[in-house]
Amino acid sequence: MVYLVRHGQVAKSRPRSYHGQSDVPLSPLGHQQMDRLAEWAASMELSAVYCSDLQRTRHGADLVARRCALPVSATPLLREKHFGLWEGLTYEEAEARFPAEWHTWLADPWDARPPEGETYREVEARVIPFVRRLVREHAGQAVLILAHGGVNRVIVCRALGLPMQRVFGIEQDYACVNGIECSAGGRWHVTLMNGALPGDPLLMPAAETPGQAGKTG
Repeated sequence: MVYLVRHGQVAKSRPRSYHGQSDVPLSPLGHQQMDRLAEWAASMELSAVYCSDLQRTRHGADLVARRCALPVSATPLLREKHFGLWEGLTYEEAEARFPAEWHTWLADPWDARPPEGETYREVEARVIPFVRRLVREHAGQAVLILAHGGVNRVIVCRALGLPMQRVFGIEQDYACVNGIECSAGGRWHVTLMNGALPGDPLLMPAAETPGQAGKTG
């Protein structure tokens, strides 16, 4: 069983900005959400904890690992999409400075590349093989992956067998939990998607709009 979680709410110094691989911290609410995640994870008999090496995911993973007496395996393979020269810009600034690239992105967010950034197809190429390896290495065990909105969408989309162009139709709120059962034959079955932690009043929606999904993860 793979429990796939998005990090908590981030502390945004600039509203509606790209921070794919910018190392932004969690907000106070995000810290509370990750505390709640650690409490929940302690009852799940996890065998391993994996996360992106960015601080907003590493913080939650460290809390979970301490509660579960497990090490954390952090990797850049689980990082959010790299937005290149758009990192740190607001959406309006990106459109103003790179109008052609920005409108190409809106028309084809799956294959379009922000200047000096990466495409979501490239995100899939680094994330999915890594997750498949984890599934093989932890057959019959429960593992937790703490990652980002865009990364999670790619994994869930693959697990559902959907065309990757449908990735932006999958919502991922801050601190949400997804459950994916992985059979010995290599089939993935989604048992939970974008779920709130039981009894969690703190979960905040990502408030993303069409064409902006996955931009801040």
